[in-house]
Amino acid sequence: MNKKKYNKLVSVVFLLSVLTLTGFSAENVVQSKWTTQPLTVDGLDDEWKGDEMASEKKVQVDFAFRNDAQNMYVLFIFKDPKFMSSINATGITLYYNTEGKKKKDHAFHFIKKKVTGEELLAYLEKRGEVLTEQQMQSIIPTNTYSVYMTERTGKKDKKISITEPIPADLNPGFKIKKKGDGFIYEFRVPLIKSEISPRGMGIEPGQSLKIGFEWGGMTEALMKQLRAQPSGRGDVSTESRPGSVIDSSRGGATGAPRSASGKMPKKHAFWIDIKLAQDQ
Repeated sequence: MNKKKYNKLVSVVFLLSVLTLTGFSAENVVQSKWTTQPLTVDGLDDEWKGDEMASEKKVQVDFAFRNDAQNMYVLFIFKDPKFMSSINATGITLYYNTEGKKKKDHAFHFIKKKVTGEELLAYLEKRGEVLTEQQMQSIIPTNTYSVYMTERTGKKDKKISITEPIPADLNPGFKIKKKGDGFIYEFRVPLIKSEISPRGMGIEPGQSLKIGFEWGGMTEALMKQLRAQPSGRGDVSTESRPGSVIDSSRGGATGAPRSASGKMPKKHAFWIDIKLAQDQ
């Protein structure tokens, strides 16, 4: 065996041992793909053409990861809407850690909600976004808007105080689009954690992560709604403007459908191991 082959073998063995010691399953690690350009988070899969998709068969979901030095991007496709459960009302939570364990200490919660103009302005201010005078005037306090909202919700995530304006691409974000019989969820999660990116994960390219996705089930608000309207239905509004947390479309009710058998909506969750890419 020549020296080059020997060094390569040693590197592979070392990587496998590290993954095993940290709790990651070397056989099932999903590899993120390096992107040289920031992705447009618009709920479309055009920029993901050619990427290899992983699958979670029990909920009929396909997914893929990309990252650059600044953000992690996730494409999450529901192929069968019946597994979306009450996701409109509960949103979807992304948990993460570098320990290879199913821990919920750190998380991002993504949900599309209807809010008043006043609530929208408060939310944008909390995110650290700076609006132009024209944008401010376009938001009428008494009107209702559909908004793609994100929050840090992990058990150990401290309350974040925004003291400086945050560039839009350093805030977490997501969008939803309907495709055929299914739905596409596209996420942006900031890797960098700093003064100008306080909501970042604090993760570097090349690191391994355990990531969990969770959605559906019941909430207190849903319980009240279902008692008042047992046969209520929910739908997902899918029209949006790329680059904006505001949905310009009408509709987007946050209902919780019962199944035909009358059962309450089910909570779904699964965990995966991923390896972030590094710039080559």
